[in-house]
Amino acid sequence: MSDNIISYKEWEENYLPIHADMIDFLDDAVELAGDIPEAIKHIWTVVDNNPNSVYLDVLPGIRVFNRLGFHVTAEKWYDVDMVVSNDPSYK
Repeated sequence: MSDNIISYKEWEENYLPIHADMIDFLDDAVELAGDIPEAIKHIWTVVDNNPNSVYLDVLPGIRVFNRLGFHVTAEKWYDVDMVVSNDPSYK
């Protein structure tokens, strides 16, 4: 397993999403993150990286392709190549 892949549970515990549900629109995510220093580093994109899988990924930053929605976290991300997986094999 790569060092930059973490589980969804680990992501929740370390980055602290500030909204319980996925945010559908980028403008809403930007508004929610607006007053946070370095706000862009608190926005994550939920993507469907593999249409043949039931698992989704959360990627740091704003992504366009395969985008399903967004999350905003209290803690900022540092690694743009990080992948958050809800696949139970990443624990």
